[in-house]
Amino acid sequence: MQQKLLSLAIAGALAIPGAAMADVQSKSGGDITIYGKMHASYDVVDNSATDDDTDDNTAAFRNTRLGFKGAEDLGNGLKGIWQVETQINTADDNMDLRNTYVGLEGDSWGKILFGMHDTPYKAATAKLDLFSDTIADYNNIIGAHIVNSNTGLMASNFNERENQIVGYVTPNFSGFQGAVARESWQTDEAGNDEIEAWSVMGKYDQGPFFASLAYELHRGAGVDGATAAAEIDAWKVGLGYSFGDSKVGFVYEDINHDLDDSTRSRDAFWGSFAHKFGANELKLAYGKADESEADNDDGADTWAIGLDHNFSKRTKVYAIYTHMDNDAGAAYGLYTANNNGSGATGG
Repeated sequence: MQQKLLSLAIAGALAIPGAAMADVQSKSGGDITIYGKMHASYDVVDNSATDDDTDDNTAAFRNTRLGFKGAEDLGNGLKGIWQVETQINTADDNMDLRNTYVGLEGDSWGKILFGMHDTPYKAATAKLDLFSDTIADYNNIIGAHIVNSNTGLMASNFNERENQIVGYVTPNFSGFQGAVARESWQTDEAGNDEIEAWSVMGKYDQGPFFASLAYELHRGAGVDGATAAAEIDAWKVGLGYSFGDSKVGFVYEDINHDLDDSTRSRDAFWGSFAHKFGANELKLAYGKADESEADNDDGADTWAIGLDHNFSKRTKVYAIYTHMDNDAGAAYGLYTANNNGSGATGG
């Protein structure tokens, strides 16, 4: 029996862009910008793989955030930059950090960041996620793969925000921009070499055209929970085009684990379409993860339809219906308020 997840989400979002927030002057002379976003939803999930058919989640905050950022002119075209961004989680009554860093920025050579930040791999196609932060987020497929062939346990080892990053972002050259970052983790219990990752991307974003290419490599003993010191890497390409009041997007991704017949190795794609009419926007998306190299009947496909109504540039309500269909050996899920896929093994 295949596992199927159906969801209807009705939600409201109040976005408060940094440009619309008040700037305050610090005693040291630098500028501080306060910004944020309030986003809550009511979700109803029907999971055919469990006895409990419905799971209601009332007033769930979805990546609701409050942030502070600033810059100080150091002279000769150089600035010191910093950001502290928090995420409010009502489910477990706490606040987590999002992109939080310090760095240097030059007018002609770009910026260097130290701290927690979205990887270049994640940033490469973020613009193409029509249902970002909702139950139909493209992270249900993109970046996700099976890490346990016995249970169908899923993980999103790619498309992530990492907390040990040294990164560099180029200036924008007439729509072209690139980024590279090194991520590091602690050594494993056996004292083996440090686990590390490299992430790189390039993109073009100007006018109606968008294109990006990204690559990320993880290596080290026990990387991503593997039982052997095998590398795992991923690459993806993103394409987008806007015409009139409509836009289309496409993402293709391939994840490869350096072990034979691994459930972690798979490819996937995601396609989307959106059309604005008046204060409304209709959204459609379809995604598919192919079976892994283990050939365990562990593929999945998903689709979503949504309608946004914008009260203003900063405030909107939306409704989404989405469906995830897992093969017997897969457990791809839906993006929950706690940022985890709400899935269970099919079969």
